[in-house]
Amino acid sequence: MLQKTILRLRCTVRTAHLRSLSKLSVDPKENPGDRMQAWQIHSYNGLEDLRLSNVRMPVLTNPTDVLVKIEAASVNPIDIAMSGGYGNTFLNTIRKTKSLACGSWSQFEEMDLPLTLGRDFAGVIVSKGHNVGNRLKLGEEVWGVVPLEKQGCHANYVVVDSSLVNPRPRKLSYIEAASILYVGLTAWSALWFTGGLCYKTAIITRLNRRVLVMGGSGGVGTLAIQLLKAWNMHVISTCSSDAVEMLQNLGADTVIDYKQDGADAEIISEGPYDIILDCANQGPEHVRKKGYPHDTYIALNSPMLKNFDNHGLVMGMAQNLSDLLRFNIPKAENKSSVKWGFFIPSQTGINVLQKLVENEEIVPVVQQVYPFQDLPQAYERLKQGHLRGKLVIDMR
Repeated sequence: MLQKTILRLRCTVRTAHLRSLSKLSVDPKENPGDRMQAWQIHSYNGLEDLRLSNVRMPVLTNPTDVLVKIEAASVNPIDIAMSGGYGNTFLNTIRKTKSLACGSWSQFEEMDLPLTLGRDFAGVIVSKGHNVGNRLKLGEEVWGVVPLEKQGCHANYVVVDSSLVNPRPRKLSYIEAASILYVGLTAWSALWFTGGLCYKTAIITRLNRRVLVMGGSGGVGTLAIQLLKAWNMHVISTCSSDAVEMLQNLGADTVIDYKQDGADAEIISEGPYDIILDCANQGPEHVRKKGYPHDTYIALNSPMLKNFDNHGLVMGMAQNLSDLLRFNIPKAENKSSVKWGFFIPSQTGINVLQKLVENEEIVPVVQQVYPFQDLPQAYERLKQGHLRGKLVIDMR
């Protein structure tokens, strides 16, 4: 009896939900049919099972959703990690919770595997729910991001909540626009929230604050440098010799070739640092062993999702607390703190980046562009590391 009642409630909710979506707007010039192409993984065995598939078109499931025809998308390290199952335990919990909330268990099943990767994009709106309003128009060129628990944008079309989509800045091409938001939101959240800059709002408090960006030539590093300079910080960054001039052009006050003799001594002499943002995945032990003077160290390779994968939700949370305590117990010789930075899909963050792009305080750095059919080559290049900016997939 209880099961029948639950099923009846789910059907009622789902029916009302679909009725509300029946008022959605569709661009009459777009008639994509019900199939599209998408690069998908069909298991968590890395990129071995990555295939270009002919799949069903995504559909709007909420009145605030938009359907975007993808023109370009970027490739990020999180794509490689997720192809191996990284974060699957926690993300599937989120998917299951949201599916139960809207009364559709089948929706959760569809979102697990096969999985389309890709987090940031530029494209054109072809359909929208009735609650989107006039902020986004049919046929408008946009840029946006996809949360980690959702199907990604390495496909012809993607459905995403309209709060994570903005009109594309006019100063950017569709290729350039696709390269910014994932790494930009990662750098913004790591510095603004994790680094505590959100509560240090007065400009005078930011002047002469010193930040070390380790590995400044990659996607997150290039955006972090530009954000920090827009916030009036004094920026020191490390990179290989071939990227020194690029980081200087991005505004870094001091650029240190980490391979040169005496690099560690120079890094130490440029301190102490209010924040060290580690975009090179060196780890807190490395920084402390080298003796780089700092107050806060921020890592971008958080063990949080990996702990959930390895230990489950409850024991994973306990392990996360243990890791935080292990690195943050004050010691006489080192009282600095260790924190983790994350990608946060945020309308506020997108608006911050949009304004800085429009004011030309942030410029895109794109190393290479690949056609859609060559996406696996972009993944393989990403795995090699030592990038100078971003890799972008051209979907036109």
